[in-house]
Amino acid sequence: MKSPSLGPRHRLGISRYAVVVAAMTFALLIAGGLVTSTDSGLSVPDWPLSYGRWFPPMVGGILYEHTHRMIAAVVGLLIAVLAGWLRFAEPRRWVRRLGYGALLAVMVQALLGGLTVLWMLPPPVSIAHACLGPLVFCLVASVALVTSRAWHVLEPAEGRGWSRLALACALTTAVLGAQLLLGAVVRHTGVGVGWHVATAGLVIGSMGRLLWRLRDRGVRRRSVVRLGHLLAVGLLVQILLGLLVLQDRASVLLTTAHQALGALLLATASVLTWMGCRISGFRPEGLELLGAFVELTKPRLTLLALVSTAAGFVLASASPPDGLRLLITLLGAALVGGGANALNQYLEREPDALMARTKSRPLPSGRLNPQSALWCGLVLSVIGVAALAGLVNLLAAALSAGVLATYVGLYTPLKRTTSLCTLVGAVPGALPPLIGWAASRGELGLGAWVLFAILFLWQLPHFLAIAWMHRDEYARAGFQMLSVTDPGGASASRQMVLYGAALLPISLLPTVLGLAGPIYFVGALGAGVWFVGTAAVAARWRSRPMVSKVFLGSVGYLSLILLLMVLDKTPIVGCG
Repeated sequence: MKSPSLGPRHRLGISRYAVVVAAMTFALLIAGGLVTSTDSGLSVPDWPLSYGRWFPPMVGGILYEHTHRMIAAVVGLLIAVLAGWLRFAEPRRWVRRLGYGALLAVMVQALLGGLTVLWMLPPPVSIAHACLGPLVFCLVASVALVTSRAWHVLEPAEGRGWSRLALACALTTAVLGAQLLLGAVVRHTGVGVGWHVATAGLVIGSMGRLLWRLRDRGVRRRSVVRLGHLLAVGLLVQILLGLLVLQDRASVLLTTAHQALGALLLATASVLTWMGCRISGFRPEGLELLGAFVELTKPRLTLLALVSTAAGFVLASASPPDGLRLLITLLGAALVGGGANALNQYLEREPDALMARTKSRPLPSGRLNPQSALWCGLVLSVIGVAALAGLVNLLAAALSAGVLATYVGLYTPLKRTTSLCTLVGAVPGALPPLIGWAASRGELGLGAWVLFAILFLWQLPHFLAIAWMHRDEYARAGFQMLSVTDPGGASASRQMVLYGAALLPISLLPTVLGLAGPIYFVGALGAGVWFVGTAAVAARWRSRPMVSKVFLGSVGYLSLILLLMVLDKTPIVGCG
């Protein structure tokens, strides 16, 4: 059913609110720039509190660091409200996704900010933190534009001048983004100044091309032309600031202004790109194709695998972990996981069309053709394994190839032949922490296999709960899950309890082996008892609401014990 359009007053309310959020985000970027410019990044050694307090004495570097944290908390809350408002009031899915993207980015930004403190400012994490802030700013500014009255009066215009202008704007935005990345490298490592200065020529060239396109006779929208000229003036000021910074790198005012203006220019260029695309006739809904490819990789499942991969890496590492190696490992694991999920959807496209929970996926819904999905899965998988082999180590690459082999080659076809497929499918799901461990240490020890056992046993009640809730759909699609062969649920519910009970003592081994401390032990014990109790209640009543609690509880349980394990990590003794 087609969603109704927003009323003018309601739409204007969202836009005005987004402008306020964008202004607060820009203030956050300035505060972050002051933290870097004054070398206050480690003035507060703990996170998320400051010296264990919500409001520490605001003196010295603590003033800059804690003020930055307080503004960040407010911005995160404001963006959460914006995403929620869009979720319930905005009919355009691509606009809602802009809000969701901003919310996800600010959450990751907060996590990276904490890691920069806890891991003593590792350059890769600090650089990622510096780059993600302007991205949040751009996303919020884009929401403010596309929900405004100005956006809706920008009707498509004829002529090739607008499409050429849109391309010039997009090119300028991309070059500015690359320049911002190089600037973050310079600020946090002190190297690459020459490259940063040299690539400024690309920025000037792209800006010159944009100004030339603004002279096209077909371009007559005054708001677009003025914004383009304003961008050019801002770029000129930015170049002057950059030259002054080269002369006096110790100036807090100059370096902060240079960084903040760079983010403002990037946001302005992105807004100009949206306007150019709107007038040139490009429909943002065309981005749905990109969304379909992202959906093909099952991003939520991939994200869960990356969390366990990161946990394995951190637990196997000395403190602090090698941030760059971790980033490369996660990237390679994400590519392999996304490729495996794409290949899984390619092979199961026909049964997916028979189930209500999967018929809206890209292949059954017709948003992608099977050949595109096949090539996407193959390319992602090959690149991911190759990246791990070339940039990390062969063991991590071999384990990632094992994920592909067991998930795509064994689990996927076995789903149609035997209920034992759940046991087989738990293997690739338990391999990610081994990949992280191998990437960090280059070998697998007892601690790595304990993580494997925890993930393996955890998945069984997790997947059995899913299979029971959707047993009718699985039966219709021809999948031989235990819930299909045993529709009464007696066997499945019994196994949920048994595997949960087996998980409880295994989950305590990290403390026994010296991998984690007593806080983890107490937390894992309490969470494990609760999880087994929830499974036992579900086994007794065998109702969908109770089984759904097992499913949702399993996600919370795993997240909690992995977090506690990482936070309460102890030096590795005898388990490496």
